[in-house]
Amino acid sequence: MMQTSKHSLTVNGAVVPESSLDELRSADVNGDIAQQLSDNGYLFLRGVHDPVEVDAARLEVLHRLAEVGEVKDPVKCGLASGTSRRRETYPTTDDLGTFWRSVSEGKAVRRVINGPRIMRVMSQLFQEPVQHFAFAWLRAMTAGRASPLHVDHPYMNRGSKRLVTCWSPLCLISLTDGPLYILKDSHKWPDIRQQFDGHDVDREPSRPGHIEESPITLAQRKTSKFLTAEFNLGDCLIFGMFTVHGSFDNNSSAGLIRLSCDTRFQPAADPMDERFAGPNPPAHNGLGYGCLSASRPLTEASALR
Repeated sequence: MMQTSKHSLTVNGAVVPESSLDELRSADVNGDIAQQLSDNGYLFLRGVHDPVEVDAARLEVLHRLAEVGEVKDPVKCGLASGTSRRRETYPTTDDLGTFWRSVSEGKAVRRVINGPRIMRVMSQLFQEPVQHFAFAWLRAMTAGRASPLHVDHPYMNRGSKRLVTCWSPLCLISLTDGPLYILKDSHKWPDIRQQFDGHDVDREPSRPGHIEESPITLAQRKTSKFLTAEFNLGDCLIFGMFTVHGSFDNNSSAGLIRLSCDTRFQPAADPMDERFAGPNPPAHNGLGYGCLSASRPLTEASALR
């Protein structure tokens, strides 16, 4: 059982019972990581990225957020100011998307999320040349926010069937700061696969892409557990398109902005989802980076895709 000390982990404000919590198992990098991914539904890798480079990416993002008044001084502490000038400078959805694209394509960010270290891991995983989406899901989570319960398949299923997600924290994430969780063995649940297999959120916008059942209720119904950890600079978590996941609420009492980035990798020989490829990916509904909730000011609370 995971020890959460005096702090409780919550999802949507509801306390997760300690009996429903467990720790992510670190992958054996000297073993067959493809088999481990198949068996467990995830690969938890410590120290894949260079911590110095991750911290540089963190500071790069924070300074861009500080430009629009969303970070307190000193910027390096990463605390939300509770104010924003983002919409004053970027008033339209297109403008907000352009801003967030520029943040997401920062040199320090890309050096981490698309760099040689993670490419080597992906080559080891697939045992063949690999490529990644041009589009990246950079997120900045303020206190009280979380990512909803979902699987990734409905959002990116027009290309390779061997697509994987790599979630990389861009700051230290303690248990109180809203770490990612995976529901144990969820990649093997036939009802979830049947519910979402083939669903495309852009072609059926009225049909939810996320799981509407309460995470705690689903975990209890499936006799599953929330698998999570405290994440250090350099760690990453890799999982497939039908692994059920989300994040705990960011309950940072200090107002820490929780930074992370999702990237997607696949064999180079496979077709790529055209929404997330090329120099200016159209993404969902042709909105580019404007489709992401993260493109909107940190002061505007909303669910994150």
